[in-house]
Amino acid sequence: MSKAKKIYVCENCGYESPKWFGRCPVCNVWDSARELKFEEKVNAGIDSRIFLLNDDLIGGEVRRIKTNKEEIDGLFGGGIVPGQVILLGGEPGVGKSTLALQISDLISKRGKVLYVSGEESIKQIGIRAKRLGIKNNNLYVSIDNELEAVFVNLKKISPVFVVLDSIQTVFSNKVDGVPGGILQLRTVVEKLRKYSKESGVPILLIAHVNKEGNIAGPKLVEHIVDTVVYFEGEKTTDLRILRVIKNRFGPSGEIAVFQMMNTGLEELKNKVFIEESNMPGNVISCVYEGTRPILVQVQSLVSRDRISTSRRISHGVDVRKLIILSAVISKHLNLPIDAHDIYLNVSGGIKITDPASDLAIASSILSSLFNKFLGKVVVIGEVGLDGSVRKVRDLEKRIENAKKAGFERFIIPHNKKVYGNKIYLVKNIRELQEIIFEEGENEN
Repeated sequence: MSKAKKIYVCENCGYESPKWFGRCPVCNVWDSARELKFEEKVNAGIDSRIFLLNDDLIGGEVRRIKTNKEEIDGLFGGGIVPGQVILLGGEPGVGKSTLALQISDLISKRGKVLYVSGEESIKQIGIRAKRLGIKNNNLYVSIDNELEAVFVNLKKISPVFVVLDSIQTVFSNKVDGVPGGILQLRTVVEKLRKYSKESGVPILLIAHVNKEGNIAGPKLVEHIVDTVVYFEGEKTTDLRILRVIKNRFGPSGEIAVFQMMNTGLEELKNKVFIEESNMPGNVISCVYEGTRPILVQVQSLVSRDRISTSRRISHGVDVRKLIILSAVISKHLNLPIDAHDIYLNVSGGIKITDPASDLAIASSILSSLFNKFLGKVVVIGEVGLDGSVRKVRDLEKRIENAKKAGFERFIIPHNKKVYGNKIYLVKNIRELQEIIFEEGENEN
């Protein structure tokens, strides 16, 4: 027995309400309510399963599906878990389909893989596969847009891994609505999730992003899947940065770095974010993104303001952090920062959130303001509102990582452990300023 049920869903953020609303109370977008109708099953004799959370249920370590590529496996916390549903988002042309096809090729060495494309023809996929050097007998390709036809193919070949490119083009004939609409998107992803959990077959869903840079229908999709991965960085460069936003089977915030080549996406290591420079304003730091330390280059340009209101423009760091650190420098060093424009950039297009970058940002601003280059030094530390320099986690690992890249001089928070005569220990930004004046090189 079933009965009809009707709800209203915000097409922008996915907010649900039993009544129509003019403006969404969550995202405040007007006229975003869309009516959804579906059949709600009513069963008096519900069959429910219940399990005891004991040693038998918990079991041992989950055997992950590995691609044997360090960057890809590390991105998912050591490999892909059976039954894991992964959502891959990014701008058009950034490399989503290329990466998905490469992962499919790697996993096809373990068994059959089904790659479902709703946007390209078989010929187009073949051209990409030839460019990537992919040719094997375990990688199957389908161009079906209908979900029911996809399930027929899944039953026919019993794959170990499935890719859908993209979910906005797939539709179910069981429900109304256009492909990519709220009802279709929700139905397609939910049915695929159910199949993945019951069969243990991991699924990779490729999704478009909207003009704000978010996956279309974020609340409807991101809440359903296990893992959400975004491409970030500049599409105009050959660098491709993948960041995990959500992961039920590993740490979120992990990143993987690739370079787009003619043969596909190639793995890269830490120093890709650093370019040798002896200009003032360039400072190196070591930050944590997920569970790995990486070296980044912070660049600042401080120029005298010619108008009444100074500007703060930041790329790669939250502009609010730049505003706060500028205020701290102005207050505790009594410097006329308020009368200057400050432009901040993180090389390579990576976005950093680690507070351990605070001291490097402050050093970069002071270096540009005084026109002094700090030299080949790595700056690590958090800056408080009182101007103090605070300790950060895993400082030893950060220093070790930087030494492997050839760095020997460091400016770090004051610590009981002394690492050598090339270590500068600072308690506050005033001591940082003194180091910049003593050790900095003037740029003529």
